[in-house]
Amino acid sequence: MKLVSLKDVPKEIKAELLQQLGYNTDGTYVLDKKGEIVKDKYIDVDIKISNMLILPGSTIILDNNPLSIAAYLEEYSNDL
Repeated sequence: MKLVSLKDVPKEIKAELLQQLGYNTDGTYVLDKKGEIVKDKYIDVDIKISNMLILPGSTIILDNNPLSIAAYLEEYSNDL
């Protein structure tokens, strides 16, 4: 498995990736199918497209921060 950072990926490519996963963006935030801002499930912050994180093998979109990553790894450690 190869990890690819989204940090330097152009916003247009991130938007296309989100659409492929069933999400969208308003240019700033990640939006769900209803057009509502997606919140990080672990720290309850609005996820900005500039700081979104999608871990390999997942379609869960997180805010790119150590707490969310640690919580995700703890929750899904048996699935990895």
